[in-house]
Amino acid sequence: MGICGTASPKPARGTYLLERRKAKAEAKANEDAVRKAVQKRDVRCRWPEPHVCVGGPLEAAHILDKSLCGPTIPENEILLCPWIHRRGPDSIHGKQLKVEKETAAGANGPLSFWRRSDDVDALGQPIYFCVARERAIGVIEKD
Repeated sequence: MGICGTASPKPARGTYLLERRKAKAEAKANEDAVRKAVQKRDVRCRWPEPHVCVGGPLEAAHILDKSLCGPTIPENEILLCPWIHRRGPDSIHGKQLKVEKETAAGANGPLSFWRRSDDVDALGQPIYFCVARERAIGVIEKD
């Protein structure tokens, strides 16, 4: 019932389905545009350690995961091979590897790359060690 006892008009049949399809199409178009921007910026797999990029074409991977409200914007995504991103025995999705932003520019600036050790801290949390830091995109700092 609407205000003062009047019935609210029902939306036309199929309206919800059309709105949902439109929203999905807009989200996909945004993801495609972000992926293209990330591919243009990074060009190759950004993981610094020597490895063989296998498993298919390079993928735009979130630094802060979407499940943790990480936005789908170029500043939050880097280009990785599927092996490092999600398929390999040590991967970002497997939580053995992680990437952190070094500046407010996010992935548009330098990043640090981390690998989980076999040790845990006093609270039982895994300990990560830094494998490399960038000075600029794709330029690894030398010790």
